[in-house]
Amino acid sequence: MSAAGSVAGVSQGGPGSMAGMSQGPGSVAGRSSHPDQTISSTQGQSTRLLEAQRARKAAQEDALKLANRVQQLKKEEEKAAKRIKETKKRAEEIKHLRKRNEEHRIQKEQHYEERNKELASQMEHLMTHKLEGERRKQEAAEILARQKKELREMTKEEQMIHDRMLAEMKLLERKKALTQKEAVKEKQRKQRERIMNEKAKKMEENRSEYEKRLADEVREQQRKEKELQRLAASELELIQKLQQKQVEQRVAYEELETALGLKKAQADMAAQHQMRTSASRSHAGSQSGGMPAAASYPPDDEPDEAEVARQFGLLDDEGTGYIGTNQLEQLMSALGIQLNPAQLQQASAQLDKDGLGKISYGEFLLWWSG
Repeated sequence: MSAAGSVAGVSQGGPGSMAGMSQGPGSVAGRSSHPDQTISSTQGQSTRLLEAQRARKAAQEDALKLANRVQQLKKEEEKAAKRIKETKKRAEEIKHLRKRNEEHRIQKEQHYEERNKELASQMEHLMTHKLEGERRKQEAAEILARQKKELREMTKEEQMIHDRMLAEMKLLERKKALTQKEAVKEKQRKQRERIMNEKAKKMEENRSEYEKRLADEVREQQRKEKELQRLAASELELIQKLQQKQVEQRVAYEELETALGLKKAQADMAAQHQMRTSASRSHAGSQSGGMPAAASYPPDDEPDEAEVARQFGLLDDEGTGYIGTNQLEQLMSALGIQLNPAQLQQASAQLDKDGLGKISYGEFLLWWSG
């Protein structure tokens, strides 16, 4: 800042200064004779310029601070005015509430005063009514006492007449009671007879109904037996047809095996099946103490189709031609064969390919014969 002032002071000398410097040898000799005075004059001008600039900046800062202060005071004045307005509004509300509460209090006092007056009037009316009632009660008691006295005097003879009439009435009532008792007994006897007749009639109706139901049951039983005979005949016919189909299928299998050269392998498999069957039967015989009773067959003879049908029918309670897959183990045990869990699962999968949880008699018979 001082360097700029010095430069400005030097530049403010203008052409005159330069002219003085460019004047002849005498001027140069004059400046060279007073160098200290010139330097001190330049420094004084720079100092005054610096002080003026500092004063100007200080004045600007004071003006800015004063403007900010004025702005702050204006905001404070606005806030104060707003608080005053809110305070006045709140004061008005409080005055209004006080006025309303005072009016309510006055109304309540007036109501209580009117209520007290009304209660006082009612109490006075009640007291008057009570006194009047007591007076009337006393008068009535006096009248009643006088009437009782007169009645006692008047009823001595009447009492005797009344006692005589009472005795006669008791005698008549006794006769009437005896007559009513006889009538009740007759009514009860008739009612018992009616009840006995109704019971006999009901028993006769029940007997007729029983005979009718018994005849219906007999007819229904005969119809069911005929139906069972028809179903048995139909089942036997189907079994015969199935046996014929099995024979045809076996012949076809044998022809196919002969054609394919698998007859020997089939014989080996049959021998292994016979050995497993014999081992299963022997194992079943050793464990028969903890299993349900099963049919026993000769060691070298399997159950025939009739026995298979009979055992299947024992498990098919409803006669639908199906048993559940969970009854397969019981059926095989009844036929004298015990299957382990793996064999039972494999047999169930072969017999119930659709996963319906039931096995038909035809599928089981084909599987058993195969």
